[in-house]
Amino acid sequence: MTTVRSAVSWPNDKTYLFHADDTYDRYDSVTGVREDSGLPIGKWRDMPHSPDAFVWWGAGKAYAFTGSTYLRYDEPADRVDPEYLPPNDPFTVEFGWAGLPTGADGGPDWRTGIDAAVNWGNGKLYLFRGDKYVRYDITADRVDPGYPLPIADHWTGLFTEGIDAAVYPGGRFAYFFRDEEFQRFDVDADRVDASGPLDASFRLAPTPSGGVAPARLLSPTQANGLMADLIRRGKLTLKSPAFVDGPAGIVSPKPGQRVVVSPTSIDGIRYTNQVFPTTTVIDNLDQIMLIALYRLTRWINSSAPNVTELLHLGIGHGNGPPNDCHNQGRALDLSGFVGDVNGTAFTRSVKKDWGNLPLAPGVKVRISPATDALGFGLFSTAFRFGTFECEATAFGRANKWPMPDLGGTGFVIYPDYAPDAAAGTENAKLRASHTDHIHMQVGVTFL
Repeated sequence: MTTVRSAVSWPNDKTYLFHADDTYDRYDSVTGVREDSGLPIGKWRDMPHSPDAFVWWGAGKAYAFTGSTYLRYDEPADRVDPEYLPPNDPFTVEFGWAGLPTGADGGPDWRTGIDAAVNWGNGKLYLFRGDKYVRYDITADRVDPGYPLPIADHWTGLFTEGIDAAVYPGGRFAYFFRDEEFQRFDVDADRVDASGPLDASFRLAPTPSGGVAPARLLSPTQANGLMADLIRRGKLTLKSPAFVDGPAGIVSPKPGQRVVVSPTSIDGIRYTNQVFPTTTVIDNLDQIMLIALYRLTRWINSSAPNVTELLHLGIGHGNGPPNDCHNQGRALDLSGFVGDVNGTAFTRSVKKDWGNLPLAPGVKVRISPATDALGFGLFSTAFRFGTFECEATAFGRANKWPMPDLGGTGFVIYPDYAPDAAAGTENAKLRASHTDHIHMQVGVTFL
């Protein structure tokens, strides 16, 4: 096996390793087995050659970097987006990726090339060059402040420089490649736990199906397998039905069966019902929505501040008819956040710190990083998560890029939803009824 130039995991449960000779290998992420090798890059429509770095972005898009330029690949259409192709001018890293190091500190200019890139599944990308890395925030669409940092100081056991490729198929393990070696990174333990030669014996650790797919596209069987993986990893606990594991996989609950989670902490973050704050359960919960709740905890706690509680006004119940998404356990009304910043406690309420703010003339979104950077970061990250993982512009596979921005419409609803909607219209009514929470759902509104 030749050196890996770049790698990417796809929502179809496949992981691809690309080589300098413009060929690639395809692995089944679920079994970990290599299915084929030496495939020509031409099978990726309009991709001219193996990229230097290839990273899944989400919402059906991935980015391929070559030197100072990049392409955007559309997963549903299975081709490079036409606007990135000749006769159009190339898209440059300098103007498309904000905040990358320019070399002003004496280091390399990252705008001229990236060695490796990986989506960590938490709203962040990690980009590597030489002995440094940066963390790129999907919500803000820029490098987080304080980067670059040395790899050696923050990635226990990882190659300290010269990483050729990186990939994360979801689940517990990510993979890094350099020359003829690989390293497996345990995401839960935050350290390298295995390494070896990159030869014909290389395999991925089995990953539950749907590890990269958005929650809204998961089948009941995929959600069931992902839930079982989270239980085994200690990320959550079921109260009922009892979790029963078996030699061939999960025995109980069955796919599609609604569950009760207790305690209400998922991956260390408590979901607190503000209507019934003493409740110790999240009941009547659809398993697909459960996966979305877990992924939200990863997005919201992927960087400072330290969030300890997600406040909500309902998950498994609502005021509508029995077939409503809330009463089907497929929706979340997120109402706030509790945590600390450098040891100082904070609370941010959707109602108090967003919905009750005055709306100035000509302003569509009343929260602002200039007046409340903490609240803006939390609210906007939760919104962006909802558009990536839950229903955004339609239902299921009908969701199309681009995902909505704050101040627009769609299925994630919030205090400044459709700000231009005339009084009395349906959108205006939705805005008025969502001044105290951010609504997100998986599946149709009424079953």
